Amino acid sequence: MMISAKKVFYLSIFSVFSLSLMKGQNKVPFGVVKAEEGYAMVRVAKDNYRKIVDKIRMRRGDVFVYVKPAPGETEWIWIKYPDKDDTEKPFVRYDSLNKEGMVNKDRIAYIDQLPPYTPSKSKNGKSLIFTDNTDPKIPANQRSKVIIDVYPSNASYRKKEKDANGKILTIDKVKPWGIGNELPEGMTEIKSIRVQQPGRGSVFVREAVKNLFQPTMDFNNVGVTSIDNDHIFLYMINGSGENRYTTLWTIKEGKVISQIIYNNPE
Repeated sequence: MMISAKKVFYLSIFSVFSLSLMKGQNKVPFGVVKAEEGYAMVRVAKDNYRKIVDKIRMRRGDVFVYVKPAPGETEWIWIKYPDKDDTEKPFVRYDSLNKEGMVNKDRIAYIDQLPPYTPSKSKNGKSLIFTDNTDPKIPANQRSKVIIDVYPSNASYRKKEKDANGKILTIDKVKPWGIGNELPEGMTEIKSIRVQQPGRGSVFVREAVKNLFQPTMDFNNVGVTSIDNDHIFLYMINGSGENRYTTLWTIKEGKVISQIIYNNPE
């Protein structure tokens, strides 16, 4: 059986992720800077004298993908992270991570090992609700919530662009996630994600949920965690087979500011 070069690339990249997750017991390979000083140094391997190559520039709350333990090190891990523009934008979706190096383990935390929100479903079964129950002294109606609304997709009515092999490249000029050559019967998509917090709240901008098809409804593959009320993280593993993908949103001060997303074939 022949395997495409692209598939081999994904398999090689994410076999490393799978090994790392198995050893660390993580569901997803995401980490976050927790350093109180507000930043974490990124260095190269020790054979280059641990040269500082960067600072993770989102400071406390900056996210990255954990790749593996740093070669020859016990207190450092190797990461990949987005290359941010010098000009800050209200929201950015990253579908490639082209910067890498190592950071000290004491300055980071793993996203899915942070205090979790409690999951539940709406009465109609179409929304996933995550509630911050970590402090029982806070009244129930004042606790932070993240709500994901999942509904049947209307993508069949939208404009599509395909390649020579019939693979759907874009829907409404935006890359789709979770599908291949055809739109599955009964396909669903994320319609909206809402953040509810005392004194503030928001609905994710459209760019943050656009063309995210076949979202999971399984709480084993979705979760919300936080460092504090100002730094909340939502991760999902969606789709299946060759079209499976993993994504992470960063919510800062009640609003989504960034998303990392990548294909993760089974």
